[in-house]
Amino acid sequence: MKKLIFILVIIILSVTVVMNNKEKTLETEDLATAAKAIILIDADTGKVIYEENSAEPLPIASMSKLMTQYLVLNAVNSGNLAWENTYKPSEALQQIAGQSAAVKLGMTAGNVYTLKELFTAMTVNSANDAAMALAEMVSGTEEAFVELMNKQAKSFGLKETTFFNASGLDGDYIGKGYEQTNHASASDVSVIAQKLIAKHPEVLDYTKLPSFKTGNGTTLWSTNLMLAGMPQALAGIDGLKTGFTDQAGSCFASTGVFDGRRIISVVIDVAAEGGDTATPRFDLTRELIERFVLN
Repeated sequence: MKKLIFILVIIILSVTVVMNNKEKTLETEDLATAAKAIILIDADTGKVIYEENSAEPLPIASMSKLMTQYLVLNAVNSGNLAWENTYKPSEALQQIAGQSAAVKLGMTAGNVYTLKELFTAMTVNSANDAAMALAEMVSGTEEAFVELMNKQAKSFGLKETTFFNASGLDGDYIGKGYEQTNHASASDVSVIAQKLIAKHPEVLDYTKLPSFKTGNGTTLWSTNLMLAGMPQALAGIDGLKTGFTDQAGSCFASTGVFDGRRIISVVIDVAAEGGDTATPRFDLTRELIERFVLN
């Protein structure tokens, strides 16, 4: 009798393992949109809900700005900077910002910009010149700020993250060489997002904005089309950061509250549909949330 029970237990366990493995394989292969790396986590517990290739370091484009946000908010909360502090474009910034292909606030020599305007432009519209300006405001130079970014990444325990600039632009685009491009794993990006929201929840007051007006009255729209009122809105989404460069492809670190749980997702190098690089990253994010969180 005991032998029979033992055999039955073994059979049940074997079937369970096979079913679980089969389910995992189907889930991995059945996603409608492909990406080079994916991770979906519970922001409060850090528990991984779903992942694909989440440990490989990859170019992360403007998702780099999550760390820039974290360090700027550190400086504000510590009293080293105030939202009313002003900035005049440096020569170094003007040289990079002059490149027309870069998303930017469009700062001009002699004009003055507040920290708050720069932070909002970087967060909402992904302005690269604003990220560079913020780096200079915090550390004096972008190079010194990058050292701070890497030091912070190390203190988070991130092993697959290396920063070369505050914006996320590819290294070859800004004349620093192809290899000097910010890299991180999807898992590491999710940790940065988790740390950012936990320590500085006020960042969500900015990431949830569908648009904002600059100091000169220009309206800039969010690059996150999943926010309320946007073309691909998903109820609950209130952030976090999109990204796109030639090396990184289309990326998106999202966050939102669903059924009382804050969820973070990261997708890197999402496959484009024809010439559309933006829509697929939102489609994939929606699928991840609807399939693994809401069901």
